[in-house]
Amino acid sequence: MSHVGHTHGPPDVEGRRGALTLALGANSVLLVVQVVGGIVFGSLALLADSVHQFSDVLALAIALVSARVAAQSGPAKWTYGLRRVEVLGAAVSGGLLLAGAAVVVLEAFRRGDSTELMGGGVIALGLVGIAVNGISAYRLSRVAGGNLNLRSAVVHLVADTAGSVGVLIAGLAEVVAGVTWVDTAIALLIAAMVVWSAVRLLHEAWVILLEAAPEGIDLDELAEMLAQHEDVSDVHHLHVWSIDSETVALTAHVKVEREDLHGAQELADELAHMLVEHGIAHTTLQVECHECH
Repeated sequence: MSHVGHTHGPPDVEGRRGALTLALGANSVLLVVQVVGGIVFGSLALLADSVHQFSDVLALAIALVSARVAAQSGPAKWTYGLRRVEVLGAAVSGGLLLAGAAVVVLEAFRRGDSTELMGGGVIALGLVGIAVNGISAYRLSRVAGGNLNLRSAVVHLVADTAGSVGVLIAGLAEVVAGVTWVDTAIALLIAAMVVWSAVRLLHEAWVILLEAAPEGIDLDELAEMLAQHEDVSDVHHLHVWSIDSETVALTAHVKVEREDLHGAQELADELAHMLVEHGIAHTTLQVECHECH
């Protein structure tokens, strides 16, 4: 049995927590401002963006809690620690996005174009939303790396930045041309964008939770690469999955043509280091010298 662990450098845990905390505080304030502004200025697009903003705040809170929990080793029975908490957090965030989009669509069809819109106030809050969400998304993206939960939070913030751009356009349409239907159209566009983002996040979380082979990894190619070694006659029981969004694991049985235990161990270590070059960070190989039943 051979086990080789490999990492590409530890994540910036403190940097991630700091960026999440700052983004959570700024977006919580923005949420209150958007809800009040949407009601006062009569903007459906602004209210739609505030619904998404609410999911942003929850997503950031989930990401912050998940980051703290995932960093803990947890009870001994959790042999891989609590790393998958961040994946569960991302799945919850995706569900919240879908729920928020449904609310926006229902409200858009209920209200139609039957509301007064104060374009000047909408423009101001659109600009504020662009600044807050854009800066928060940029800071998080700098420290997110491959972490699915943080990438989930970044997607939320980028989508909400785009939503704020839509709010700005709706306000400008009312001020420049005196039309309010653009506000409803923008709200529906925001909803469509949210659904697209949510489906992608849920798919990525689904792949990890069901332990499917990560995208970009070909099982047949890996098996063939291992079998091409001159001292390997067969590779079977090959499994590849993601422990979390940043750690890929592999187990396999490898039939070797070496008779001594030391030589078999050296071969297993050599194969494991070959797998590191293919992005496999956690490898366990069972070496065999006879047929496996």
